[in-house]
Parts: sequence; C-alpha cells; structure tokens
Amino acid sequence: MNKLQSQTRRHFLKKLALGIGSASLVATQSKLQLMQSAMAMSSDYSGFTDHKSLVCIFLFGGNDSYNMLVPYEQAEYNQYNSVRSNLAISRNNLLPLKGNQYALHPSMPDMQALYNQDELAVMGNVGPLIQPTTRSGFQNESVPLPADLFSHNHQQEFWETGTTAKGSTHPPGWGGRMIDMLISANVDQSSPALFSLSGNSVWQRGNKPLDFVLNPNSGVEEIKAFADKDWPRYKRSRIAAWQKILQQSSPSLLNQQLTNTYVQTDERIGNLVQQYSLAPEITTVFPEGGQFYKQLSTVAKMISIRENLGMKRQIFFVGIGGWDTHGNQLNDHAERLATLNTGLSTFYNATKELGIENSVTTFTASEFGRTLSINGDGTDHAWAGHHMIMGGAVKGGQVHGEMPELVLDGPDDAQDTGRLIPKYAIDQYGATLGKWMGMTDSDLLEIFPNLSNFDNYDLGFMS
Repeated sequence: MNKLQSQTRRHFLKKLALGIGSASLVATQSKLQLMQSAMAMSSDYSGFTDHKSLVCIFLFGGNDSYNMLVPYEQAEYNQYNSVRSNLAISRNNLLPLKGNQYALHPSMPDMQALYNQDELAVMGNVGPLIQPTTRSGFQNESVPLPADLFSHNHQQEFWETGTTAKGSTHPPGWGGRMIDMLISANVDQSSPALFSLSGNSVWQRGNKPLDFVLNPNSGVEEIKAFADKDWPRYKRSRIAAWQKILQQSSPSLLNQQLTNTYVQTDERIGNLVQQYSLAPEITTVFPEGGQFYKQLSTVAKMISIRENLGMKRQIFFVGIGGWDTHGNQLNDHAERLATLNTGLSTFYNATKELGIENSVTTFTASEFGRTLSINGDGTDHAWAGHHMIMGGAVKGGQVHGEMPELVLDGPDDAQDTGRLIPKYAIDQYGATLGKWMGMTDSDLLEIFPNLSNFDNYDLGFMS
C-alpha cells in the first residue's frame, strides 16, 4: 500500500475538520465533536468467525541478531568474519538455510528445520524509527529520531509504544491498542484478551483495562486476599466480613462503582480459573527448569480454552532476559539462543497438536541490535536488528527485507562502530502483524504513530 492509497476515513475526517472554519462557532464546535467521535471509533470486528492469536517474545537486553542470522555465501561471510573478529561464528559450524544465502547460529537447529519447512521467516533490518533515516540524515540531524537511542529503557518503551513518554505519562502500547479495537470480535467484550506471562509491560496496556497478568507457574490465580480457603484460620471471618461490605447499599456513586467493579472482576477471574482448570491435556512436553518454557506452556494452555472463553482474537506477551551481552558473549549468547530455539520449537509443536498452528503467529522483539564492532569479548548497544516470525500463516523459508551492509563506517552505519540504521520501522513490523489479525488500515494508522511516514504498511512476511 502506498501513501496515495492511504486516504482512510480518519485522514479524510481530519482534513475535512480543517475546512469548516467558515461556519458559525457553535456549528463548528458541533461538527468537530462529531468528527472527533468518528475518529475515535475503531472498526467493527464482530463479524470474525475465525480464531487468531499473536504471541510476542520480547528478548530483553538487546539481541545480537548479527550472530543469530549470519551471511553464508562465501564473500558475504568473509566480510562478516572480518568485522566480527574473535566473535565470528565459524562458517563450518553455522546451520545453512535453504538457498544457502544465510545461516543460523549453531544453537538453533529446530529453527533451521522450521525455516526450511516454510514455517519460520526472518524480517531483517528492523528498529525504532520515526521516519525513513539515512546515515547523512542521522549525522546531520536533519530527521527526527527516537529519544535516547541506544538506551535500554527508552528503546524498550519505543518498541512497545512507537513513541517516548512525556513526563510520567506513558503512552499506550500497541499490543494493548490492538486489543482495544479487536475486542469486538470476542463474545464478552469486557473480559481480558491480552495476557502477559512476564509481569506488567507497557506494550500490553491499552486505553481499556483488557490485559491480564498470568502466573507462568500456576496460570490464572484468584484474588488471594479473598480466596475461599480454610487456612489461615482468619480467612473465613475475613471473607464473611468482606461479603457483608459488598452487599451494603450506598448512596455514593463512587462506592457503587467500586463494588460493581470488584464483583465483576472477581466473576471474570473465577470464570478464567474454572476454564483453565478444565483445559485439555497437552501431551507436548515442555522442558523443565526455566521460566521461559513455563510461560510458553501456559500460553498454549490458554489458547486451548479459547472457544470456552468466546475468544476470536487474543494476544500474549512472553519475556526472556539475558541478551545484554557486553561480555562473555560467545558462551552466554549461545545459551540464550539454545533456550529460545527449544522453547519456540516446543511451543510450535504444541500448536500443531492443538491443530491451531495456522492461527497462531509468534514473533520476536528486542529493544535494539548490537554493534558490529566488539569490545573485547562482547558487543555494545546499537540499533537495527533481525527478528523471527513463526507459524503456519507466515511466508516462511525467506529472509524478508533489504539487509544492511556489515561494514564499519559504511553506508548503513550511524557512526563508526557498526550501529546499523534500520531500514524498516517497528510501526511497519507491527502493522504487518495487525493486518494479519484482520485490522483495517485506518485502525493501524491510529495504533502506530509513525506509520503514515512510511510508504509500505505491509512488509510481506505474512500470507
């Protein structure tokens, strides 16, 4: 889709709003209010009959994707080997992908198999951008740039929201904003449809309270303070006192609202607890000894009860740390990639067991890539990186996008240390996933604040 084709309803309404200044003040205000209401409305997705789930795997710390996906053709490999020096992976140990243009790190044999079976793709050269940026634009400061580039917390926030917080107010995340709009597809539009297995993140928070934090060890948990338990002994009396408080009438609208909110929340959690306990047994065995595996196991179990919960659209957030490889990178990065490889392949097998591999798309995210240059036995914070997308609906067996030149002080280097400038924005990456979820261009433009600055809204890695 190009910019000439992107005159969506919101763009039209915004332009129309600018042209009504000749009307009277009262009439103008009335029209503006109507237009603002129209612009705030999302599309109606209640007609969806299929199920789709997105699973975000956030690699906290900044994954060195230049050692995850390596050029395999001899000339390009030689260039990589030269710039990476003692951190370069031996070509003999790499796992070549079909076409023999690229290869994966030796810790990722299962990802190699999925790629070669067209069930995994790589989107290359993605990162935080406000608008298309070149080396000269960066160095001349002639283009707007994300605030505090190369900073963990700021770039995590930019990845998750498409912008940077002003003061203490955080903007909503694009995962949460997707569910804000897609919730009309689900039977109960007040129940949570975005589940985090990695605590609270900015990415999951929309404008409506539709996200829910799950415990990767036990799944859905009751409100512990008022759970109906025999122990400790004071539990029964406390529950009884609390129920009396809830049953009391009050003239205060605030008290009424608080009571109703608690009761509704308790009912929804109770329903989730019940349905989770009735989930079918998944025979795919997730490895022991790691929160990452437990998170993915819980995601699979939650997706298995989607029909009982009336869910047509769901989103999940999974986090795995340890990617800030300033030192001991060869060992630490190999271990992290092995965990990622095993977790993703096991999860994919679970979706195949459930018969939903075509309706679940899993993708990676990380605040930034790493420098091409090394600092001894590690790498430093950088910018662009590559990401994996897994699922039956992915245009697999391909590395999508224009790849950067792996040259220090080269045309794609922001400085002279191999901080490569992204070719593709997070907004484009997320919008491609949103389009697969069935979202309209106008809603995607509402979710992703920088999307209209780019010609292509669809990066082509989804079928």
